[in-house]
Amino acid sequence: MRALFKLVMIALVLALCFQYVKEEQPQLLDDAADSLEWLAQGGQQVVEIAQNGVNSISDTASEPQKKITVDTLNEVTRIKSEYGVDWIVSHNQYKDFTLTLADESGGYVAGEGRKILNVTIGQTTRADVQKLYGEPLDGIRHGLTMYQFSKQDEQQQLVYEKDGYYLWFFIDEHNKNRVRAVQYVTVQTEQKMKNYYATPDKELRLSYERLMVLLMNQSRVEAGLKPLLYDKELKVATRAHSQDMIDKGYFSHTGSDGSQPKDRMTATGYTNERLYAENLAYGQISPIFAHEGLMNSLGHRENILRKEATNVGVGVAFDEKNVPYYTINFYTPM
Repeated sequence: MRALFKLVMIALVLALCFQYVKEEQPQLLDDAADSLEWLAQGGQQVVEIAQNGVNSISDTASEPQKKITVDTLNEVTRIKSEYGVDWIVSHNQYKDFTLTLADESGGYVAGEGRKILNVTIGQTTRADVQKLYGEPLDGIRHGLTMYQFSKQDEQQQLVYEKDGYYLWFFIDEHNKNRVRAVQYVTVQTEQKMKNYYATPDKELRLSYERLMVLLMNQSRVEAGLKPLLYDKELKVATRAHSQDMIDKGYFSHTGSDGSQPKDRMTATGYTNERLYAENLAYGQISPIFAHEGLMNSLGHRENILRKEATNVGVGVAFDEKNVPYYTINFYTPM
């Protein structure tokens, strides 16, 4: 009964207030009506903007008009990619090196003289690519977020969106700005990655380490050198340094305890080597991008292409934002 009485009293007060405003302040009612109409229109505009955004993503992520195909050799191995499906690795003693996503939605091609997407690797220049494809993208979208490329990225790779694909032409600054390798991935596959970096797990870490070795060996064989022997046991030292850089917030060959690459290798049992060398990388979206960046850094490139180097170990660690850190140690036994 009391609740009903309260409701009646509230209704009476509201009615009296409305009557007062209607008689004494009629403009307030007109303003309120205008405001409600404006809010309704604005709300509709927000809905339209959101819908346009969704439609834009749906249109962009449509199936490619024509699949990109590459002549490949027999499968050598498979390793997990950042896209959630395996890379199928094929090569002939690291020649005609090709990675193909298992669902055929992307690939990576390296090897001088190979032709793909109207370019010839090792011959077509940066300027030639721009004549063919125009101005490159300055960023790429994952989900609803646009990630801008750094100035260094823009120097070392030309990125395009064409016919349902993202295309990356990796430029070799130490070979007259010629194309060194090409990666292609469907827009649909790329945009399935809602974040810039893949969510890491044990398998992805192992795959990143293995792929880095494969990529280095492709570059070495192309330069007329012998491939490096992959020393999986060396990951004790390399992973530890990658993790230490994350934990202590630095990026350097000098460890947080003042140690150098030789010190860290010696401490884990590599005490009788005649060569010690180290490459570091972090922040790149995958081993492919990390390797291409290292090949454009003269000192790191020289380590990869050292004739006297025979063995290598790689250790990857991921920070809290899933950013990978790479430590690569080269050595040659006595």
